[in-house]
This record gives sequence, structure tokens and C-alpha cells, in this order.
Amino acid sequence: MKVEVAIVGNGVAGTACAMRLASEGIRPLLIGAGLPVDRPPLTKSALADGVPRLLSDAARLDERGVDRLDGSVAAADLAGCRLTVTTDDGDEMVEAERVVLATGLAYRSPPVPGLEGAFVNANPHVFDALAPLLTSGPVEVIVVGAGLIGSESAATLAVAGHSVTLVDMLDRPLDRLHDPLPDLGRATLDELGVRFHGGVTIESATEYSLETAAHGTLEADVILAATGGVPFAPPGLSLEAAQLPLAVAQEMLVPGYERVYACGDLVLVPHAHFGLMRFPHWDAAIGTGEHVADSIAGKGGPYERLPYWWSDIGPRRLAEVGFAGAVSAWADEDGLHVGRDASGTPVCVLVVDAPRRLREARAIIQDGAS
Repeated sequence: MKVEVAIVGNGVAGTACAMRLASEGIRPLLIGAGLPVDRPPLTKSALADGVPRLLSDAARLDERGVDRLDGSVAAADLAGCRLTVTTDDGDEMVEAERVVLATGLAYRSPPVPGLEGAFVNANPHVFDALAPLLTSGPVEVIVVGAGLIGSESAATLAVAGHSVTLVDMLDRPLDRLHDPLPDLGRATLDELGVRFHGGVTIESATEYSLETAAHGTLEADVILAATGGVPFAPPGLSLEAAQLPLAVAQEMLVPGYERVYACGDLVLVPHAHFGLMRFPHWDAAIGTGEHVADSIAGKGGPYERLPYWWSDIGPRRLAEVGFAGAVSAWADEDGLHVGRDASGTPVCVLVVDAPRRLREARAIIQDGAS
């Protein structure tokens, strides 16, 4: 099979790239297992009702001008843009003029004996087995990992009526994020009745229990592993290029390859204002996917999309524009949490439960950059 553009990965970034290419009159081939699934609902609405949400279905993809190959890339000659795709009907050979790597993150249970059997709800395929357990009535649930994924999952389950325990090796939920996010997260989870245990070292696990060093045995009907993901190395990358996440050029080209691009959670985003930054979030996946498509279509330029992320932890909406990694000091300014760099320029704004102020927050960052 010969195609103009082959996109490896049918998540948010790959689908965004495919849709933008199709709008430019370039018919891409989107490669991935199953239909494209939207990831944010996996910790929210999908976890509540057991039904993952699709980014698109087969009919809409075809209508928009996107071809689809249901399978996974088993081998690749990226220098020659040749892919071997394993499907239910056998191996399919794909030869492309350009290849886009959009493999995203791999989500796995922590390397703890026995915990490999825990449900990883960031993976949509687990819902076939997980949904019946959560939708038949209230159960005891342990969520391992109190980052954004774990905190969102714990809050969703508590709102749905389940009894939820959230554990993490760190002392606070959202402890890897800047203040006041950990305190806001903890307060919200407390209000929802989520029991949080910090400083937890898990020594071993079974299907229904965790053995911990300081908290003894914790038991539940369902154990979720929500410890985040790591960039998934696509087949065919050279050892030199396989330093993940990938630092790509302005056009999202992979170093060492003339016709291979990368986008989404796989890359260090080459932002025109903030430089290379790791920004694994849904909005950046869309932005970088569309930027690759623009580059392929000859409309490339610097990547200037303003970084943005949001999180719903139960009823609480957290949203942030800008890049917290560039902040030297934070201060409350008229109800907005504004971060400024060493020169005093605003580079990040946190908005809490005030979605109507997002436009104002964006203006603060854009005015500072001008």
C-alpha cells in the first residue's frame, strides 16, 4: 500500500493531524488499533458510566477524507518511510512519502509484584472488564497515584457513590505541581469523601489488596493504577533519536530523518516563546498534531500556540495558561494566580473555578509576550 502520509498512532494528536491534513486536501492513512478514543473522559464521564468516548467513527473519518488501518506497527524503516502493520488479517506493508509518529504515552501499572493485574483506566481497552464492576453498584476502590489522572479518577468515583481510597508515595495529591494546586486538590477530595494516604510504599499486591510498609493491608473490590504514562518509543527509531520525549525541530521533524515528523506526548514541544518544553496534555496534542499537518502542507512556521491545560476534579475546575516551568515567583493578583519569570513578565496564570476568566488569563500572557 502506497500513501502520501502515514500517521502512526490514532490518539488525540494523530487524529488531529489526520483531520487537518484532510482539510488541506491531503488524504492521510491513520494507523492504530480500534477507533480513535478521546482520553480526558477516561477519568471522568467514561469512568462514571463505563463507556469510552470516540474522537471519530469510521464513517466520519471516511467522510472527512481520512483512510484508516486497524492495527499496530510491528516494524519500520523510517529512513525509507516503510512500515509493517500487523492487522487481524495479517501483515500489511505501507510505503509513505512522509511518516508522522503520534504514539503518545504508554500507561502501565507500577513495577510492584502483583500490581500488574490492576486496571489502568487511562487505557480504553480495560473498560470491557472494568465497566461491569463499577456500574453494578457502589464498591470499594483503591486508586494508586494522586497526580491529575489519579485525582480526577478518585473524584469521579466518589461522586458516583463509590468508597474511594487514594494512595501515593508523595505527601499530597498533585504534589508534583506547583502551589496552591496540591492544597486545592486535597481540599476537594476531602469534601468528596476520598480517603487519602500519602507517603505510601507498596510492597506487594493482589487482585483485591495492597501490602504497604506504613499502612498495613489496604483492601478493595477494584484497584486502579493511575500513575501516569511514559512516551512510547515507535518502532524503527535509531538509538540516537530514541531519547524520549523527542526534541523535534520547528516543523516537528525528527532529528536524523528528512521525512519523519512527531507530535503529541511523544515530543518536547518547540515553543517559539518558551523553548523546548514537555507539555503532555490534550490541548498540546491537538496543537502539535495540527502543526505537523500545517508543516506537511507547506504552511509551517514557529509553534506559537499558548500552552493550556485543564482538569476537572469532581466539581472543581482547574485551568492554566502559559508555562509553569518558566515561573520564578507566584502571586495572587485580583483572584488569579499569576506566575512571573525572573524579569517580572507574566508567563503562567492559574484559574480556579472561574472559566469565564480564561480569556483574561490568556490576555495577560499574550500582552507579556508582546
